[in-house]
Amino acid sequence: MGTGRESSEGPQVRIRSVVSSLAALSAEGLTEVERVEAVAALESLKGATAAAQARLTAAAVVDREQLGEDSRSVRADLALARRCSPTLADQHVGVARALVEEMPSTMAALERGEISERRATIVVRETACLSRDHRAEVDRRLADCIGSMGDKALAAAARRAGAALDAESLAERNRRVVASRRVSVRPAADGMAWLSILGPLKEVVGAHVALTAEEGRRHVIDPDLPADEWEAAAAAARADTRGKGAWLADRALQLISGRAPDQPQPVEVHLVMTDRTLLPAAFGGTAPVDDVAVLPGWGPVPGCEARASVADALDSGAGVWLRRLFTDPSGRDLVGMDSTRRRFQGGLRRFLELRDPACRIPWCDAPAVQTDHTTAVHAGGATSAANGEGLCQRHNLVKELNGWHVRVESTGLDGTGPHGIRIQTPTGRVHDSTAPPILGEGWVAPSADLPTTDDVGERFDDWLEHAHEGHFWAA
Repeated sequence: MGTGRESSEGPQVRIRSVVSSLAALSAEGLTEVERVEAVAALESLKGATAAAQARLTAAAVVDREQLGEDSRSVRADLALARRCSPTLADQHVGVARALVEEMPSTMAALERGEISERRATIVVRETACLSRDHRAEVDRRLADCIGSMGDKALAAAARRAGAALDAESLAERNRRVVASRRVSVRPAADGMAWLSILGPLKEVVGAHVALTAEEGRRHVIDPDLPADEWEAAAAAARADTRGKGAWLADRALQLISGRAPDQPQPVEVHLVMTDRTLLPAAFGGTAPVDDVAVLPGWGPVPGCEARASVADALDSGAGVWLRRLFTDPSGRDLVGMDSTRRRFQGGLRRFLELRDPACRIPWCDAPAVQTDHTTAVHAGGATSAANGEGLCQRHNLVKELNGWHVRVESTGLDGTGPHGIRIQTPTGRVHDSTAPPILGEGWVAPSADLPTTDDVGERFDDWLEHAHEGHFWAA
């Protein structure tokens, strides 16, 4: 939550008054016509609000730049104010400056509530390759129809108008965009994930055609094979009941990772679960109600799948590293970690990676790729779990700029609550950040009457002695 210094006067006071009045708006006693009209009015209000945000955003950044100062600080402050990631805030800044400085007609339509922030962004995006004068001309040409077109039609109209003014800029944009090719991964529902490749159309389509052609031949058996090999190949083909999509996904992942069809995944993956989830047999043979494991930074995995993953890795002979993690009595917060792994390096860093899988700055969804001191060493800060935090590279640099102050509010190690830090921005706004539960947001503390056994620890230690050394679970 963020708060800031507020005077008794100023636009923020009036704006908060409007917000309060909207919170009190009720649908009771209104006719259907009145409700629909109110919805339309609120949609216009959203556009006008976006226009006001654009004006204020552009002014904040321009003022900082005119002073010859680094604008990263104010951009990070704006990201917190808008409760979004810094990357998205950069987009907002770019759109705001284009609307305020170069596109008066689109800005006017936004101020009147005739278009949404999304549609204003579309026009800005589709004219980004044009010169200032040509962008202004596209803005003028679309002024009369911008409020009556859908998103796709508006994007096409902006591209068409731009191409008519400067076809070479469109070609140059297509040439430059090749430099943005990349591979990205993001979580999906039900323990799945998306792996995306953005590349030139010809290359991507060609790769897909080649993969599809291979799938079309997967049940074709060489007639010149010896009889016994032919029968074995036929039996394998009959046993492969995967659909086309599943086969294509499996084959693409095998090719990208360089694995053979039956080779286990060699990359280390953190899979966090309680002792009851990993070893239900030690607790009467019944899986817990909260039978869920977590991939830190990615999301939950059903307990049955987590146990199967461990078993499959053990059966295949893959290295399965096990490490015990210790939580507070509630089971929410990580307070210690077993460091018996012989080849393990940097136990404190691993602790912070597990506690802070994502950047600790509010609303930043970037992975925590760097660990740093909350209170700097030169200011007396200790190199400890209490004074450590996981951050993305951008926020790790921003917090060192003038006016930014970060301090530890709670250590998370003394039983008084989770690890918490407080961030104060150069404009005086204050934001608090709390470390997520080790088993992921949405976790609920188990009831106190869960069945336990006195010898669970002994059973677990005995199991560890006979299991492969590894790193796969945490309790």
